[in-house]
Amino acid sequence: MMKYGAEHEEHRFTLSFTESEVRGQWRDIFLGIHKEVGEEFPEDLIDPSILVICNLDGEIVQIVLHDEGCDCEFQFTFSEKAQIENYVKQHVNI
Repeated sequence: MMKYGAEHEEHRFTLSFTESEVRGQWRDIFLGIHKEVGEEFPEDLIDPSILVICNLDGEIVQIVLHDEGCDCEFQFTFSEKAQIENYVKQHVNI
C-alpha cells in the first residue's frame, strides 16, 4: 500500500470476505484486510478495508482501498492487487 505518488512499498496481509451486493450492472465485494504477524500498515490508515468491483460476469473492474469505509489517498501495489484478485477468484462466488 502506498499513498498516490509515493514510494513503492509492499505490505503482507491476509484477507477475509465480508459481504457482496449487486448494484445495477456491478457486483461489489467487500473484503477485510488483516496485517500478518510483525507487519505494520501505513500509520495514516486507521481502519482499512477493500472494495472489489466486478461486472456481473465476475470480471474484476476495480480494486479500491478504503479507510474507515471511504475512498482514501492510498492505493495497492501490483503484487498486492494480484493477491486480492487471486483471493476473490478462489474464495468468493461471483
